[in-house]
Amino acid sequence: MAYFGTTIYTVQPGDTLYNIARNHITTIENILKFNPNIVNPNRIYTGQRIVIPWSPPEAIIYTVRPGDSLYSIARKYGTFVRNLIMFNYLTPPYIIYPNQQLVVTPSLE
Repeated sequence: MAYFGTTIYTVQPGDTLYNIARNHITTIENILKFNPNIVNPNRIYTGQRIVIPWSPPEAIIYTVRPGDSLYSIARKYGTFVRNLIMFNYLTPPYIIYPNQQLVVTPSLE
């Protein structure tokens, strides 16, 4: 799968994966996919360098609700299922679950 790009971020005092993800318009799950060396997402260290996947500045983070599907989310936000798959690095069979956070991007043709 082709990735759109990444940046290297150096963890600062007081950082958590949650605030790093929020500040970079991505999800903790996506950060973990790029950093298999992070065994415990609650333990990152000042000075640690982590890979952050890029998201378009107009992207939003959506929390999956019971009954959601990739199709229903894409339709609700006027985007394509392939964008959800691509920006969330989902692999077949493309299963999503309640409370999962997804990067939702505008339509990209």
